[in-house]
Amino acid sequence: MKKVTILIPIHNRLEITKEGLSSLYKALYYYNEYGKGSILYSIIVIDDGSTDGSKDYIAEVYKDIYLLKGDGHLWWTGCINLGARFAIYEIQSDYLLLWNDDIFPNQNYFLIIESLIYDIRFINTVIGSKIIFKNSPEKIWSVGGYFNKFSGNFGMKNKIKDNKKKIINCQWQPGMGTLIPVNVITSYGIIWDEKNFPQYHGDSDFTLQCSTKGIQIITYLDLIISNNTETTGFSRKTNLNDLYESFTSIKSGYNVEVDLKFYLKHGYLPFAFWGMFIKYFTFTGGYIKHSIFKRPVEKMLSEV
Repeated sequence: MKKVTILIPIHNRLEITKEGLSSLYKALYYYNEYGKGSILYSIIVIDDGSTDGSKDYIAEVYKDIYLLKGDGHLWWTGCINLGARFAIYEIQSDYLLLWNDDIFPNQNYFLIIESLIYDIRFINTVIGSKIIFKNSPEKIWSVGGYFNKFSGNFGMKNKIKDNKKKIINCQWQPGMGTLIPVNVITSYGIIWDEKNFPQYHGDSDFTLQCSTKGIQIITYLDLIISNNTETTGFSRKTNLNDLYESFTSIKSGYNVEVDLKFYLKHGYLPFAFWGMFIKYFTFTGGYIKHSIFKRPVEKMLSEV
């Protein structure tokens, strides 16, 4: 029997967490009824200093969940490291499954996980999920990530060129619906870099490290989860203060300091900085254009 531990970081969004855990357990119940029973699934929730009653709710309703507590400064990457250490050394897990509290698996999700774990083609393979939009299931959010270390071109694939294929090769995977063999961590010494990438790039940095070690990174297209994108990430608003915050906040995917560290670590310099320049040029232009249409320029400037 193989042990798979699901890692779920949470922070102060109890209603979202309730809905996400309910959906997760429905899929696990389906596995318990129709699976072969060759996988033992465990769940670790890492509550990073919530003050909204999340930990009390989970402790009361889901007594089988391992509940770990942070002080509010772990962020995503610190939570995953804390959960991974517990899963590996306390539970003796064989696989880690990265999860969010705002994603919803297909009913047969864990049946497919079972088949993949016992498929010799995928020994020591990091396997990602096809992620679709919860409110628009016909639209793809991600089928894995790409990164060109020479051009700096970085992002997530959201198109499937050949609908007959079940597997897509990629360079990295996001931090949801990603199955990681523990052997990748224990044998290769790969960890999540919570010092340099506490929130964004924690997932891409980890899987890019795997790629550089020759570990196969794939997306298995029958492995489907939906993501509530309205509750994921940093909300972009419309004034210049918010633009500045986008460039400096740990919660933002456009944090300049974090991006610099990422490109310095993984890019072929100086050429890779071109990709970073394009990213920020496009983002800033779109941000300002959106702001101008929403309010007069004079009002924008008065908010600075």
